[in-house]
Amino acid sequence: MLNMTTYQVKRKDREAILEVQGHANYSGYGTDIVCASISTALIFTANLIEKLNLSYNIIDLVCEEGYFRLQIKTTDLIANAIFENLEYTLEEISKQYPKNLKYIN
Repeated sequence: MLNMTTYQVKRKDREAILEVQGHANYSGYGTDIVCASISTALIFTANLIEKLNLSYNIIDLVCEEGYFRLQIKTTDLIANAIFENLEYTLEEISKQYPKNLKYIN
């Protein structure tokens, strides 16, 4: 088990992948505000893509305890903007909580 949450973003020809894994360990289970923030951003993003009927752009979506993966086609401007917003949100959380969320190249 990781001592923090890590995430990485990969872009390749007309696709983007965002993977998040681990637990933030900011606080105990059920009271960890960093984990809750990350989880909310991830689930919100997946739900928004589905709600806007953009799921045809999703190549892969995995949402499990301690692991999230979203792979999309970047050819749709709205789906791509939603993906980039998630990336931005994670960047902002990691700036505020660098000991709990880290970007990995």
